[in-house]
Amino acid sequence: MRLSRRSLLHAAALAPIAGCGRGAGTPWSGGWIGTGAATGHLLRDRSGTPPAPARQRRAGVVIVGSGVAGLGAARALRQAGVDDVQVFDLESVAGGNSRGHSIGGIACPLGAHYLPLPGAAAVEVIDLLEELGLRRTVAGKPAYDERTLCHSPQERLLIDGAWHDGLLPPLEALPLADRARTLDDYRRFAAAVTALGDRAAFAIPTARARWSATHEALDHVTFAQWLDAAGLGAPALRWYLDYC
Repeated sequence: MRLSRRSLLHAAALAPIAGCGRGAGTPWSGGWIGTGAATGHLLRDRSGTPPAPARQRRAGVVIVGSGVAGLGAARALRQAGVDDVQVFDLESVAGGNSRGHSIGGIACPLGAHYLPLPGAAAVEVIDLLEELGLRRTVAGKPAYDERTLCHSPQERLLIDGAWHDGLLPPLEALPLADRARTLDDYRRFAAAVTALGDRAAFAIPTARARWSATHEALDHVTFAQWLDAAGLGAPALRWYLDYC
């Protein structure tokens, strides 16, 4: 059995639909939501001199885009005492792909806007969540607004006609001849990630990251080159990393 990115991604994409009761042959329709394509096209296709703006003003700082990065920049400026800030966006609502949406009365995200619960070292994230009223301390322990919590996504793969939980191809779904090498590669890759990430080398924000010459060297090779040099070539591992 050969694992391919196309076949496994196709199975993963169909997994949430597999249990739906919609009849066979029923047409599906869809389209883009949450994007200001019409507004953007007006700006793109406008001919001649654009009309004068309805209002003009000066600002000490202009931020283009009100997604997470733009809003984060505005918040940082406010915390630094800079209040003459203007944020622009093509959309009529701030948030970018972190905005929420509703389909058929059911809330859903427009993008990957969730984040893991922060550990004790993620003080910047904790400060933000407390500022937003999503986190507080009760009896010395963190308590979160349960209305904002979401379940971990349930991922599964269809391999040779059978479903397997998770996104890392399990050994029992692989040819017997490939299992030993794949297990060894799984373990060695996990150990390498742990070693490279030791001592908060990839901390966020990056200003607190403890960078070293070893990490600097990684910027000069591709991921595939690094895997080749480490002898990590098991097809199942390569598929998983390519997906990730």
